[in-house]
Amino acid sequence: MRRFIAAIFLTIAVYTFVAAPGGRSSAVAQISGETIRFSMSAHDGRQVSEADFQGRYVLIQFGYTWCPDVCPMELALLAEVLDELGPAVERLQPLFISFDPGRDSATMLADYVSNFHPTILGLSGTQTETDRLLKSLGVILIREKESNGNYTFAHSARTYLIGPDSDFRGSIESLAPPEKVAAGLVKFLSTEP
Repeated sequence: MRRFIAAIFLTIAVYTFVAAPGGRSSAVAQISGETIRFSMSAHDGRQVSEADFQGRYVLIQFGYTWCPDVCPMELALLAEVLDELGPAVERLQPLFISFDPGRDSATMLADYVSNFHPTILGLSGTQTETDRLLKSLGVILIREKESNGNYTFAHSARTYLIGPDSDFRGSIESLAPPEKVAAGLVKFLSTEP
């Protein structure tokens, strides 16, 4: 029953954006919002914050390396989007942020993200920092215990777009075809200074 309820929450959480005002692409919704702040450890051992990405757009996906289905599928789609972007990819920094810092070590994150795209940076923070970031972006997350004592997460699957001044710009439809998302991002970036 819990999995059924979690599936309903996930279905509600994943939605399709319609064309945004000003002729923006339907793949990206333009939403002005709060400044997104974080300080986390990168999979290569560096400490990074939003300030390290000033001047670039940041694409954030949340997940965990133990995820059996949603996370690898979303990262594979993101990798396809990044490959489709051409020169526009230089204006972006994709991040995979673990919401399971207790199990996702830097080594595990490095191995995991290397399976998808060389530009994806894996990040992990304290549970407090991670929870604050999840809350600020409205990420839906339900921890599910299994009978053997392990646990999994039911979670929303979106890619969050952060602007070059660390401002929340919106989220990208999870299940859109990669070429549509890439075309939408290229169009969006062409209208940005």
